[in-house]
Amino acid sequence: MLITLKNAGTTMTVSSLGAEPQSLVRNGIQYIWQGDKTYWPRRAPLLFPMSGPTKDNKISAKGKIYGMPNNGFARDNEFKAEQLTDNIAQFTLEDNKFFRENYYPYGFTLTVTYTLHENGYTARAEVYAKEDLYYTFAWHPAFSLDINGEGCDLETYSLSFLENEHLNRKYQKGDSFIEEKNFLIGDSIDLKRSETDKGPIVLQGVKSREITLTSSEGEHGVTVDMGNMTTFVAWTVLNMKAQFLCLEPMVSFGFASRPLEIEKMEETRLLKEGESEVWENTFTVF
Repeated sequence: MLITLKNAGTTMTVSSLGAEPQSLVRNGIQYIWQGDKTYWPRRAPLLFPMSGPTKDNKISAKGKIYGMPNNGFARDNEFKAEQLTDNIAQFTLEDNKFFRENYYPYGFTLTVTYTLHENGYTARAEVYAKEDLYYTFAWHPAFSLDINGEGCDLETYSLSFLENEHLNRKYQKGDSFIEEKNFLIGDSIDLKRSETDKGPIVLQGVKSREITLTSSEGEHGVTVDMGNMTTFVAWTVLNMKAQFLCLEPMVSFGFASRPLEIEKMEETRLLKEGESEVWENTFTVF
């Protein structure tokens, strides 16, 4: 099921499968990557209850081993969808017997709300715990590099941070990760294929509330409001020169080297029974 949202000169469509945005058009420009299967078929998935890979795509919880797809299972399942207004849609995913037996043995409700603005959208996720549970969460939207002209090279783009940062960079290598010290000292990164081809640019402990993607070849870009999140990931498919870049605000990111036991993973959050936690981020396009 697709829901279409409209606000002034901006139109957005969201699928009930994964509560995933499919399109964001402002003034005739398509900002969301359109999911070319040659490169990467997804468009803007959300990641729950895991972000990043786990060892052998498994977790241990409540004394049992479960399969856990890379970046969680929510993105591949149908949400209950409801259009609230012309510019607001809400999507809900709850635990069920299949999830509890195969992926994740906890009772939860994940409510995702998209609010379309004239110049972008706000994505809001509320996680409600029916019992004590461990989880993490992230947004994974892919933005087209063609917003500044078809074929506009990734290497014309840069990321600008609202504050000066001193950040190391991590990326996956096999079952472990590599850490590059002092990857960002200052407030900007000039993007290079040689860096994105290593793997995702994982930056933890980000201070900046806003991170902006721009190109020297055009006037269009995207600003990510990090909200309360402090991990940011920039990713595109490796070694294929795909025309997109994912801009991912995350609660946290984990690598396959982390412990199998979900309660021992440094990245996961403990949410107590009856509690809820909200993550809200705005993506502004121009």
